[in-house]
Amino acid sequence: MWIIPSWAIGTAFIIVVVAAAQVVVRRLVGRADRSAGQNPTEPDVARLTQALDDVQHRLGELEERMDFAERVLAKERVAERLGPPHG
Repeated sequence: MWIIPSWAIGTAFIIVVVAAAQVVVRRLVGRADRSAGQNPTEPDVARLTQALDDVQHRLGELEERMDFAERVLAKERVAERLGPPHG
């Protein structure tokens, strides 16, 4: 069975989070540049709030997946240590 190393999962998680943060920041900065000097409208605030909620939800899901993967890897390591001696 092929197992993904824990460092690879952690690295992938960090890359995904950083990429998502960059997308959100670029969108917010782009909208801020277009609406410089204007007060945000209620639909803009609602849309940005919804986008932020979506990103936070996705980040929460990624955290749960990362925790699950870490628990699975930890169980496998414990099972390997408790297994019969080789030799």
